[in-house]
Amino acid sequence: MADKKIRSVAKTFSWRLFIFIYWVVFGYIYTGTFVGAGILGVGSIIPLFFYYFHERIWNKVKWGTN
Repeated sequence: MADKKIRSVAKTFSWRLFIFIYWVVFGYIYTGTFVGAGILGVGSIIPLFFYYFHERIWNKVKWGTN
């Protein structure tokens, strides 16, 4: 059973939000500035698009499903 597109979008955004928060916190701890934290946070958003398409491709792969 494959996910609907809206489910893939929701999963993509929730995962990216989690990673964004992680990188902002890590960036602030590592650099001590909000600028450094912001750069890392924004950089973590770009893979959002790659993840979405990765999810959609895997939904078409039947290998490993019942």
